Amino acid sequence: MTLPINLSERVLKGSVRRALDLIGDRWTLLIILSAFDGIDRFDVWKNRYGISSSILSSRLKHLIDTRLMKKESVSRGSRRLRYVLTEMGQELFPWAVAVWNWERVWVYRGTDHPIALVHEGCGMQSAIRMRCSHCKRKVTRENVLFESGPGYFDITLEPQNKSRRSASTLGESELESHIGQSVDLIGDRWSFLIISAAYFGISRFDDFKAQLNIATNVLSDRLRRFTENGLLARNLYQENPARYEYILTEKSIEFFRVALMLAIWGDKWLPVKSGEAFIRTHETCGKKLEVSIICEHCGQELTRQDVAFQSQSSQTG
Repeated sequence: MTLPINLSERVLKGSVRRALDLIGDRWTLLIILSAFDGIDRFDVWKNRYGISSSILSSRLKHLIDTRLMKKESVSRGSRRLRYVLTEMGQELFPWAVAVWNWERVWVYRGTDHPIALVHEGCGMQSAIRMRCSHCKRKVTRENVLFESGPGYFDITLEPQNKSRRSASTLGESELESHIGQSVDLIGDRWSFLIISAAYFGISRFDDFKAQLNIATNVLSDRLRRFTENGLLARNLYQENPARYEYILTEKSIEFFRVALMLAIWGDKWLPVKSGEAFIRTHETCGKKLEVSIICEHCGQELTRQDVAFQSQSSQTG
């Protein structure tokens, strides 16, 4: 099915966009991802990531207000609190694992990832595989088909001028964690918009600008950063004057799974009243897409309960 023009805007008001409206602030994403690494204390977040007390307090309050986290005492009778993920927050686990796996392959390529994912079921440090729950075959950008669903035309396209990139930036030590580039890519609204539009065939400067209603200087900056970081390749398609198109690389194509897992989470927890905005089908088997996270060693499906994230330095030290 051919979807209407302005597809990129409508996609970004689908389940991924609704999810990012809820958690897409850079610091909020960092808190959620690090919670899966076992961080649950205010002082640990503050000291490790250099977050100001006021920003950290506001983000934790937001996560509690949106039912992604809850507060509980460290021990009975203690006034010290820890912040833990609720069921809604825990179900972001497949997305967090997708982030970890992408960083493992594309950021720490050729070196050990500082965080190891250990499957307690088989006792092995593991990479993951994403498979269709029905046919057990690979899930890729090329074999996931999108069709408009019953909620497609109920997506509202309200203008958003606010950047989702925090004015604060992480220092070098914090970028040694597994969340650096992913947080920068998802947590910056314009970066996410541009990559998403590229997934749906937008490749030329003027088309990005028209589709996204983005300022020329902002678009130029993001495209420059993407080409420098290997997320887009620049291809000359006209010599006089010189004009370029921006092509997805393998690195950005593989990032598709991160967005996909966030979309699946958004479908469940942030539904459109009239139904799904998009219906995803796994072309390989023709069934509605459901994704399983598989341990590469034993082939068993991974769940939050039988996976641990462990610091490599603590294992070797």
